[in-house]
Amino acid sequence: MNAVPDITAISAALASLKAAKDITQAMIGPRDAAAFQEKRLELQNAVLDAQSSVFAANEERTALIEKVRQLEKELARLEAWEADKQRYEMRSLSRHGAAIVYSLKSDAVDSEPFHCICATCYEQGKKVPLQFSRVAFMGGEEQILACPVCKTEVHTDRWPPTA
Repeated sequence: MNAVPDITAISAALASLKAAKDITQAMIGPRDAAAFQEKRLELQNAVLDAQSSVFAANEERTALIEKVRQLEKELARLEAWEADKQRYEMRSLSRHGAAIVYSLKSDAVDSEPFHCICATCYEQGKKVPLQFSRVAFMGGEEQILACPVCKTEVHTDRWPPTA
């Protein structure tokens, strides 16, 4: 019996092991490539989701900025109206007290001609000067002032009103 191993058998075993190793690497390569591709797709989806969230947040931010701009504009309008309201006083244009208007206060007449504004529109935050509509005769002369916006008519037997 020969104590030296057969070199051909060892070479064949080494060749078989090398072939197994190559086959294993070949099997692992596609598996890792597929896993890599799967993770790459997950990463791309996560990036797309993040971009969508950023775009949605940006749209919301833009809408909020526009809302703030509109509210600031409305606040400025209301503040101007509050200041303008102080120039008017409620008064009756009829002996019976039924014809209510807001007239320009006497101390404000210097800045613009005397006029009366519609009480209905005044309560809604609008300054709408009343316009002469017609003169009616029912047991006496009566003048009718009309609001061009809300169509309210004010019947007066005293025009111009006395202080």
